[in-house]
Amino acid sequence: MQIDYPLPQPHGEIRRLLPDLFYVPGTARLGPALTVNRNMAILRFGDELVLVNPVRLRPFQEEKLEDLGRVTHAVRLGYYHGCDDLYYRDRYNLTFWRQLDSDLYPAPAPDAPLREGGECPAPTGQFFEFTHSCHPEAALWVPMNGGLLLTCDALQYWQSWQGCTWLGRNLMRLAGFRRGMQVAPTWRLRMTPRGCDPGRWLGEDFERLLDLPFVHLLGGHGGFCADTAHEKAEQAVRKSFPGLH
Repeated sequence: MQIDYPLPQPHGEIRRLLPDLFYVPGTARLGPALTVNRNMAILRFGDELVLVNPVRLRPFQEEKLEDLGRVTHAVRLGYYHGCDDLYYRDRYNLTFWRQLDSDLYPAPAPDAPLREGGECPAPTGQFFEFTHSCHPEAALWVPMNGGLLLTCDALQYWQSWQGCTWLGRNLMRLAGFRRGMQVAPTWRLRMTPRGCDPGRWLGEDFERLLDLPFVHLLGGHGGFCADTAHEKAEQAVRKSFPGLH
């Protein structure tokens, strides 16, 4: 049976951020003239590659990806992401990781469950799960170059609106997005139960997240924050959850 995988959306070239961290600046089309950026992180361990927040590539960039190493794992961190996961699972016969109930995109089923404290495709890395959110969300911490945190929607760092259409960036501004590190305002509202205070509900999860020792951050949207990510994340969390001590 032939599967009609989603076609590649406009994206940039594979770029190197750290010695064994690469990323692809891609896009997500949410509606007519409404496009925002989205990122795929690529971790390299020896000759193996781990894709985080997968974004399907055009054939030429896919060849460049294969030049980096063998694609052996793919990880879905965010509930609202996953449109390209099945393509990668079938294309490379890799091990696919996601939280069991992260099923907005039900296919593919996880080959390995993403669990905090469980196994991890990144050697000496670990998964983090948001335990209070209405829908599944996770992060991946890797002890490379002082500590790297990979997120999806929860925590984002925006330096510019590159990759967003005029409508996309203006809708994001209206939704409360600003330049710099932030707990994504629309995500926070969606993940807070009705009737609960979004300025408090997820605060405990973010306090636990800040216990991880990281200096770099790359989210599923926005840009790469090098060297100062933890202090910027701490400021963003205190701003979003002013009741925290």
